[in-house]
Amino acid sequence: MIKAWIRAFRLRTLPLALASVGLGSVLAYGHDSFHKDVLIWTIVTALLLQILSNLANDYGDYVKGTDDDVRADRALASGQISPGQMKTALWTFVLLCLGSGGYLIYLAFGVPDLRSVIFFLTGILAITAALKYTVGKGAYGYNALGDVAVLVFFGWVAVSGTMVLHEGNADNIWMSLLPATAFGLLSVGVLNINNIRDIDGDKSNAKITVAVKLGRRTAEQYQMVTILAAFLLGALFHYYHGELLVSYYALFPVYFWHWLRLRSFDHSDRPVYNRALKQFVLLNILWVVLFSMYSW
Repeated sequence: MIKAWIRAFRLRTLPLALASVGLGSVLAYGHDSFHKDVLIWTIVTALLLQILSNLANDYGDYVKGTDDDVRADRALASGQISPGQMKTALWTFVLLCLGSGGYLIYLAFGVPDLRSVIFFLTGILAITAALKYTVGKGAYGYNALGDVAVLVFFGWVAVSGTMVLHEGNADNIWMSLLPATAFGLLSVGVLNINNIRDIDGDKSNAKITVAVKLGRRTAEQYQMVTILAAFLLGALFHYYHGELLVSYYALFPVYFWHWLRLRSFDHSDRPVYNRALKQFVLLNILWVVLFSMYSW
């Protein structure tokens, strides 16, 4: 049972959440506003939210019939966890997110004020977004809005929000918008690969993703657009800071090579897409590391 829950948590997705928090923390460090305790509790909260999203995704797709019994990687579809157990886990992680997020807000701002209220409401919105991706009649993941949610929550909320939590104010938030948007777009790329892989099954189950709307070939072109836009935004940020990071730009050919391989895949070969997903996540983590060298 423990192994089943670990699989349901989908640990391979967690590094992306950590990378967004890391990027926001680097931006705060560049402003001499880094706080170790804020970093720790931001990491905890981000991981809890990501796990909640993964569990909700498993539950929502199962209830809607999108996942069938051939999906051995899904806890409910494979029969390893019951729907009742998953509901209990969802409520448990909602409470954990509220507790961790509330303590994080207290660490960042101290006594309750407008900043605390804004971040608390943002946290409620993040929890709701994690649940509503596939759960319920209005699940936005079934209406081609998943990419927008990833841009918002992995980019602007996670990156810019983390920087504000470190600094205790939003005075410099505009400085974070370029890297936050860039990383959000790279995170959209992760979701897009996932959706290209699942395009046939999603079509047959009325799960309308951006990849389904665009079609496989156009979705592959869309993948390169997100990558190019991310690198352009990163370059603009470095230009503003008077930096020329050769190592950062040298990473683009690796992304381009990954994209060329994506276009050559056999559409029925799920394992090759799964490997590409892992590789793209690792590339995004490396992007954060090389991008962040401006502050070292």
